[in-house]
This record gives sequence, structure tokens and C-alpha cells, in this order.
Amino acid sequence: MELIELTEDLIKSVEQRSQGQSYPYFVKSLKSFGVDNYEVKVKNNKRTYTAMNGEKLIIPGDFPEFECAEAFVLEDVKAAIKRNQEGATDYPTFLREIGNAGIHTYVADLTGMKVIYQGPNSEYEYEEIIPEV
Repeated sequence: MELIELTEDLIKSVEQRSQGQSYPYFVKSLKSFGVDNYEVKVKNNKRTYTAMNGEKLIIPGDFPEFECAEAFVLEDVKAAIKRNQEGATDYPTFLREIGNAGIHTYVADLTGMKVIYQGPNSEYEYEEIIPEV
């Protein structure tokens, strides 16, 4: 696999090509460019991508900012994830729903193929496996 310099244009092109595809397709595309993981700040969609060589790219949030709930409600987190996986919600709605359920950040570990949803502090988190495509 050839490592390509992480740029905002590269990430946006992967996002555009992945529209209408499953999340695992998006993950596979990111991995093909050497992305190891990325972190999303739920309140505004600020993303930090990290390449396998340690290079980092920060993309500023591009959604209206909102306050995430301080109460972590696992059942609501799972329900919001399920609705999004089924295509019942768009991405901005998904972020707002998990934020309302107490998720402040999530990390997509593309090497470990899992997403770690994190609440207001480290004692509250939920993991989901990313299926292979």
C-alpha cells in the first residue's frame, strides 16, 4: 500500500465517493490511502485523521455546534447507531442523536476495525465492530 499525503481534498473526495455506500466501504477507502484512525468531535464534526506514518490532518467542524449531553444513556447510543446503519438518519442527525445520548467523541480505529464512542469522561464508552466489506 502506498502512503499518500493526507489532505482535506483527499478526505473530501473519499467522503463524496462513499455517499450512498455502507460505512465499511468508507473505512476501506480511507485505509487504502494509509489512514490508521480518525477522531470526531460530535458537537461540531471536527475530525482528526491519523495516517499509518503518524501524519495528522485536522479538518475543522462544518456543522452548527451544539452541546452534547452530560448524561450517558447507552440504550439511546445504540438506538442512534442502529438508525444510522439502517439509513434512517443522515450524518448530521446521527451526530446530534449520539450527542443527545451523551457521546462527546468517537474514534474509528481502522486497524482494529472498531468504533469507540466516548461519553463525557473515560468511564463511559461503547464499542462497535466495523464489518469487513
